[in-house]
Amino acid sequence: MGHDDGSVQARCSHITAGMRHTLMEGLTEMWETALEARRQLADGSPVAVPDELLRKGEEK
Repeated sequence: MGHDDGSVQARCSHITAGMRHTLMEGLTEMWETALEARRQLADGSPVAVPDELLRKGEEK
């Protein structure tokens, strides 16, 4: 790969926009799946931010 340093950091230092996009899509999908699983347990939360997110899903 053109690096004298064989460490993982040296090999993974060239992150492309496509790689970032793929990562964000994967993480977003995981987040939405987890939120839906949480919604199945209860449609609200005593904590404000999760409560707002859980209730937004009810509107869809």
